[in-house]
Amino acid sequence: MRIRWLILFLAFGGAIAAVPGQSHGQTPGAARVQSPRLKLTIPSFSDAGPIPLQFSCYAEGGTAISPPLRWEHVPEGTESFVLMLTGPENHRRRSHTVAFFWGRWNIPADARQLAQGQPLVLELPDGSYHMESDDGFMGYDPPCAPPGAGPIHYQFKLYALDQMLSLPADAPREAVFEAMDGHILRASVYYGVLERLPQQ
Repeated sequence: MRIRWLILFLAFGGAIAAVPGQSHGQTPGAARVQSPRLKLTIPSFSDAGPIPLQFSCYAEGGTAISPPLRWEHVPEGTESFVLMLTGPENHRRRSHTVAFFWGRWNIPADARQLAQGQPLVLELPDGSYHMESDDGFMGYDPPCAPPGAGPIHYQFKLYALDQMLSLPADAPREAVFEAMDGHILRASVYYGVLERLPQQ
């Protein structure tokens, strides 16, 4: 039950933040200096703005690429990052099921960006690993809002963990979620919107 709850929590954009305890010698009630929170950005489009077609299934030539990602304000104690892209199931069955488009784990703690056009492979040069998307992609599975479905919102989510995940390279998504449980320091969400009109 705990794993099922965690999967739903992460899929719907949940963010878990570790709350530091009071340090020794700190005066009760004393004001704490709040450090900036982990912040994910995508230079190619604004937060909650339209996703350029080159990052969707409507890319010219049918060859979509992943957008460039950057992040800052990494919390102290971070040992790795996990990246996910989720969103509605593109109205395939006119339901509210959440689809999983992209997942990557054990991104090194010193990383601060992912370049545009990440390779579609299981193991990446930096030692991180891709999770399989719902459609069987080992890497970035581009959003594909059907024409006339209205604007569909997608969530790019970055999690800072206090450890590297000790899992097999081909670990299933559920195993990654379970291993993350209790180790998330901070999380940041960046939104993108895709809409195709019927005549497009």
